[in-house]
Amino acid sequence: MLAEKKSFMREPAVTIILDMVDKETSFCHPRVHSVWQVLVDILFADLAVVNEDATSSHSSKKTKKSKKRNSPEKNLARRLSSFWEVVVEGSLLSSSHDRKHLAIDIFLMLLQRIPASCVQIVVSYKFVHCLLDILSAKDSHLYKSAQHCLQETVNWCENDDERRAAVVIALQQSSNGKFDNISRTRTIRKLVSKFVTKAGCLLFGQKLTGLFLEGTPTQLNESSLDKSLTEEEVEMLSVGVTSVGEDIENLSEEAKDSDDVLRSWIVDSLYNLSKNTALDPAAKFPLQKEILKFLTVQGLFTASLGIEVTSFELLEKLKWPKKPASARVRRLCIEHMQHLLVDAQNFMISHKHTELNESMQHEVSPLESNDLGAYMMCFLGTLQNIPSVFLFWPLSKDDEDTFNKLHSAEAQLFRAACKGESNLSKVQAMRFLLIQLLLEIPLRPGEICETAAELLICCNKAFGNVIELVESSDDENETPALIDVLVDALLSLLPHSPAPVRAAVEQVFKCFCDSITESGLMNMLRIVKKDLKPARHKPAVVEDSDEEDPIDIEESGSDDEVEESENDENTDDILEQDSKAKTSLTVDKKIRKETGDSGGAEDSESDFDDDAMFRMDAHLVQMLKEKKNAGGSDTAQTQLKNFKLRVLSLLEWYLQRNSSKPLVLTVYSYLLQAFVNSSSIEGNEQFADRLGVIIQRKICKAKEYPKGPEVDLSLLQDLFEKVLKLASRSKAKKVQSLSQICAFWLLKVIHGNSNETELKKVSEVFLKSLEDFFVNKKCRLKGGFLKEVFRRHPWVGILSFGMLIEKCRNARSEFLQFEALFLMDTLVRPWLGKSTEVPSDKDSSHHLQFLKVHLPSLSELVQHFLQKPAKKASHRSEARQFCMRILKALSLLKLERSFAKLLKHSSCESQLGDLFRPYKNLVELS
Repeated sequence: MLAEKKSFMREPAVTIILDMVDKETSFCHPRVHSVWQVLVDILFADLAVVNEDATSSHSSKKTKKSKKRNSPEKNLARRLSSFWEVVVEGSLLSSSHDRKHLAIDIFLMLLQRIPASCVQIVVSYKFVHCLLDILSAKDSHLYKSAQHCLQETVNWCENDDERRAAVVIALQQSSNGKFDNISRTRTIRKLVSKFVTKAGCLLFGQKLTGLFLEGTPTQLNESSLDKSLTEEEVEMLSVGVTSVGEDIENLSEEAKDSDDVLRSWIVDSLYNLSKNTALDPAAKFPLQKEILKFLTVQGLFTASLGIEVTSFELLEKLKWPKKPASARVRRLCIEHMQHLLVDAQNFMISHKHTELNESMQHEVSPLESNDLGAYMMCFLGTLQNIPSVFLFWPLSKDDEDTFNKLHSAEAQLFRAACKGESNLSKVQAMRFLLIQLLLEIPLRPGEICETAAELLICCNKAFGNVIELVESSDDENETPALIDVLVDALLSLLPHSPAPVRAAVEQVFKCFCDSITESGLMNMLRIVKKDLKPARHKPAVVEDSDEEDPIDIEESGSDDEVEESENDENTDDILEQDSKAKTSLTVDKKIRKETGDSGGAEDSESDFDDDAMFRMDAHLVQMLKEKKNAGGSDTAQTQLKNFKLRVLSLLEWYLQRNSSKPLVLTVYSYLLQAFVNSSSIEGNEQFADRLGVIIQRKICKAKEYPKGPEVDLSLLQDLFEKVLKLASRSKAKKVQSLSQICAFWLLKVIHGNSNETELKKVSEVFLKSLEDFFVNKKCRLKGGFLKEVFRRHPWVGILSFGMLIEKCRNARSEFLQFEALFLMDTLVRPWLGKSTEVPSDKDSSHHLQFLKVHLPSLSELVQHFLQKPAKKASHRSEARQFCMRILKALSLLKLERSFAKLLKHSSCESQLGDLFRPYKNLVELS
């Protein structure tokens, strides 16, 4: 009977269903009554008939079928909307848990049959909030039902782009962009990640822009704001706690915030859509162009006449939302424009862009090119030429002039890039930096003009007259170099600029760093070395001046100085406590003065009344605010550290490309100085580690090292001497380890740039540190480091061979005696070769002359080890092995007779065995 009523789903006939719902008993639950399936069939009756006709009709009647199909879909939407609003939202969702469960079941029945265009009707504001209320708490009564409903919805739309887009838009629109956060799921993120085709991404992008322009449904029920006040609200008003006007303002602010949240999610989603890695470059570029157009219109411009403007040049309509976007959302649009341009620049550097560019060489116009930056700038210029469209952000005269100059300069550079000039990479890098600065002008008014003017001057000098500039006639003879001006301009952008601008700065620096001068490099190094907060403890390396070689070594303080510093710290703590006590007394006096208390003994023991306590709290809040403002040094220190890290990134690129230049020695000295200073300051671990990595990987382990006549050998010798002292005196393990690595690198540079006389001077420097190792108890050098020096650079140990023989006999401990023995063994072992083969003539003559000089002392040393065996068994074994290697080396060099004349002890044969038998007759003859 119900099925025969065509107008059953129209008002007021739908009240029949409400009567049935009200009279329904709970014995049917959890099963769904069969009448609901009949109602669903009635809803979709016309649509089912059209579908049957569509399958049976001839293809020639396609136009008529589309018209017939549109009419039933509209009727379905009208009936479904009436049914859902009155029956489900008006009766079921506002009732008991059983009826909410019934509403979920009805939703699942409808979901399998509705077209994508009707998703927003059933995924309504009230239904979504019902799901969110349930999903936000796992212990809720209908949690599993809501979870099942959500999973079925995901399964229904997972493999269809149109359904998926409709579900995502409906869920986010009804939850103000916070569905995943409130439901504690990843539903939206999972569904959005399924857009992997060009058609699907474009469709979802269109849905997002439509939602941005359409906005959210009104969530404030104005009638609820005009309700009569309860007795509790009247009582609260009487004591001045709240007011209806304040409530209305708070609600309106919440509505604005919710709009911002949804629109921010839309902007974020559009940007993330443009980064879809599943799309190939040719398919991604049209999507990025559409997204960039939307961000440009909504972020930078507004219309003076209405919300829709037609551009005849672009042949499209420009639209804005009825409710204007806030400045926060517009700022977000500009920021994502900057990030999108960074992605485009990185893509242009890659090899994929070359392939795409070859297929589009015939396109020259910026609007038709595959250069996203040029397209955006041309689109921006077109919008500026429309009379009814103007910039949303108010600009000063200087900012507006800079804006126009940057726009004109970028256009000239694009034309130069199209001509295929030799310095194409420099032109492209500078173009994108100018674009980033242009977008920064609305966000940072008054801060870009000076830097932009310097960059435009650099463009004119590097690429010809890109733009007409007013040149000053002052100090024409003292004009700084182009690269110095460019470096200063780039450094000025690093402290406060966002990540996209810094990325553009890095690209420009990469292209120009090969021609950087010493003055520009020194400006960067002074920033790295600068520090606001002094070290808590004295560093092992102390900076004395801003000269080229900043490294200086200072001994650690004595125990008396340490005790004195501890006493000073205790004194500071006492003074701080006294100041706090005085402050509290001052606050107490102020409060007593305001309250009229005389401050007598009896009154001082009594408690404050409520008013006095409130005033005291106000004073304390003010004091805390002043203390917080006074403590801005920490913020300044953090900003400086970030600035230094950004400069380090530029220096890293310079070292990577110019590791063979003599200026690397200057960079090394400053970076090592900064590393030691930062290692002694608490909270600078990240900066110190970054410095250590750069010194170790980009300098010490680089494939090339400074070479040529420009290398200062006296500076090298001085650096080597100081790094040895640093390694021997530093208490920090990181500093000690890095200084040893630097010593190896300096020895390599010295050996590659010095003659024998200069090498001898360096060996004398090392000899002093070796003497310090055996004599000074404060020396922190390790035997392993010294052995590695001898192994890598044997020329360093030749001069110290005589001293090592002496230390093997008279060092202050057995441990040090055998450390000297190990160092000698490191020198002698390479002379023996792989087996008993005779060395080459050149090596043989060199070693022969060397051993002839030390032959008497070697014989005495062998007899010393044989006469006075070591206490430890391992040491005795090492001594015997060393003696055997010495005899073997002498036999290979044919020095047996000379050495045998010096041996006078009979224990040699018993200690050395068969190796000594060739020497026996020679010893007797001698």
